[in-house]
Amino acid sequence: MVDLATVLDFVGKIESDGLQTLTVHEVAKRMGFASATSTPFYRRIVAAKLFGVLDTTQGVNLTKLALDYFKPTDDEAKAAALATAMKNVVAYQKILERYSGKRFQADILANLIEREFKLASDAAKICASVFVNSAQRAGLVRGDGTLSTAIPERGPAPSVAERTTQVAAPPFQSTLPNLGTANDYESHFLTLDAKSQRRVILQAPPVITASELKRIQNWLAVQFHVVEALDQTQSEQDLAQESAHNLCA
Repeated sequence: MVDLATVLDFVGKIESDGLQTLTVHEVAKRMGFASATSTPFYRRIVAAKLFGVLDTTQGVNLTKLALDYFKPTDDEAKAAALATAMKNVVAYQKILERYSGKRFQADILANLIEREFKLASDAAKICASVFVNSAQRAGLVRGDGTLSTAIPERGPAPSVAERTTQVAAPPFQSTLPNLGTANDYESHFLTLDAKSQRRVILQAPPVITASELKRIQNWLAVQFHVVEALDQTQSEQDLAQESAHNLCA
């Protein structure tokens, strides 16, 4: 229910007011919200985590992606950060892929969201509006109204010596084993609850390093809102509403 522009304003205030490393409850109080569980604050925190710009595992901290936007080190950093933030939202990935290179309208997108995610019509319209606003803020909508999913490429900045001498380095000869191309991926499924069809889907290369596994674990901790247990008496309507919140980040 919170678009990218609102999230950037929210995270920007955390950065500018020096609220990083404080607890979620302290941040909510400092920002003038009633509590950390108040709907406006909670939705902003969830949206910021889904976009990948906040980490709440230990206090409230800006991620590297957020720093690329708020404190860029090159001209392409901000644009790349915005495009990456859109792709970080799992529910947006299918939409971005479907409409890449095509013109799209909020009402047509609302129909897709309603059917794909089984949401009420009004909720789907809100989600569609939030997506359109976020895509525009991220610079993914071209002048002709078509959607672009390209992330600006960022090359490494040359050192002073490289800029002055322009000495060409010899071709790099890798001594690492062949771990496959970027297209060699496997899908893995972990069922959390078969009765309610809750499961985790991960697409990854068949071989990863120990450090990469650690990065994945840290990334998952940021992406998910972790609780001790699900309320067994929670109604199906509440579950549907929670799904809608995650979709509409």
